[in-house]
This record gives sequence, structure tokens and C-alpha cells, in this order.
Amino acid sequence: MATERRIHFLHIGKNAGTAIGSLFPQINAANTGVRIHKHPHKVKLRDLPSGEDYIFAIRAPETRFKSGFYSRKRKGQPRIHVEWSAHEAAAFAAFEDANDLAEALFREDERGHQAIMAIASIGHCAVPQITWFEHCAFFLQSHPPLAILRQSRLEEDCRALVAALGIDVDITLPDNPVQKHANNYRDVPELSPRALANLRSWYSQDYAFVRMCEDFIGARLQQEQDRYALKRSDTPSSF
Repeated sequence: MATERRIHFLHIGKNAGTAIGSLFPQINAANTGVRIHKHPHKVKLRDLPSGEDYIFAIRAPETRFKSGFYSRKRKGQPRIHVEWSAHEAAAFAAFEDANDLAEALFREDERGHQAIMAIASIGHCAVPQITWFEHCAFFLQSHPPLAILRQSRLEEDCRALVAALGIDVDITLPDNPVQKHANNYRDVPELSPRALANLRSWYSQDYAFVRMCEDFIGARLQQEQDRYALKRSDTPSSF
């Protein structure tokens, strides 16, 4: 019997992990020889078995902040229910919406102090994406991922992952907001230029982390294109 190929999914909070995770039963049930294991949020790269394949997703920090704020404001409902901590309750009592919180960051008054305490208390908002790679800062060189999926190009990247694995599975991503664990922003304020500028400062390490990952994706894509071009050039012409 052929050895099963195990792949780990690092579940970074509010990076479309629920939607991505819905693919794994489809892949695992197809008897392809590939099994993808979705880990809980607490599992970091350093917790994975040495040398084993893994994937993860990245997201623009400002949209991740907004998603995290409103997900926790509604306590994860309707898909799940996780009660607020005492500190989250204080944060949502002080800030009605994500834009108010982001605009108040770096103010040199009591409102600014409240904003710092709030963003550091709300689940997901408090934990940068790069946290999943603590003590493994050179992971792209020493233990590169099998794939990095982009929340902004999710279906494209998921289909590319399936193609790269060489498996024949017609994947289907959920389109129901509850199944995706997605927010509805219809009745909430947009993030203002001031809010966005403050978030760029607050999450500066995550903006740098996302750029680094996007550079990695771009470099790997270029390598694949170069290999394809070389293969075509080595193919004898029929004329």
C-alpha cells in the first residue's frame, strides 16, 4: 500500500480558514493518497513535525482587523458562539465599530489609551499573522510551505493547490456566509483614511510579513513559468 501524503494546514485566525477547511474533507474522501489536516488556531509552525508539508493563508491586515472585530462583536455567531472575555466586553463597550477603534489609535489622550487596550484585547485583532511563525523567522528558506493561499484570490489559489498536488478533485468552496464564517458589512462604516493609516502603523510587521509571502508566491510562480518555458524549448519541433 502506498504511503499516505500528510499535509498540515496552519489555521491563522480570520484568514478564510473555515472556507479553506471545507475543501479538506472533499480531498480526503477522494482516496487520492493525500490527507490534509486542519489544526486549531493555537498550533504554530514550530509545533509541526519537522520537514512535513504544510500550507497556510494570508490576508491584508486591514481587512483581517475588520473581520476579527465584527466576528468577535457578534461572539462568532451564527456559526459558533464564544462568549466575550471581560476584556473584550470592555472593548466593545468603548467602541461601537471598527472604524472608531482604528481612528482612535495613537491619540495621546484617554480615548487613545482605550483604543490600545481594546485592540490588544479582542481575539484575532490582538494576534498578528506573523505570530504563527514565532522562532521560525527563516521558514521560507529552511522549511518552505507547500503553498500560501491568498484570501483575496482564494478560489484561484485553492484550485492551483489541487493542481500542484496532482489530484483529480472538483473542489467546491462554500458560498453561504454562515458556512464561510464571513461577516456582513452592509450596515457598518468603512475604514477611513485615518483609520487605515493607523492600522498600517499598528500592524506594520504584518504588512511586511504579507509582502514577504507575496514575494515568495511571485518567485515560485516565476520559477514554474521558467521551467515550463525551458521544457517547451527542449521539445523537438515536428517541422
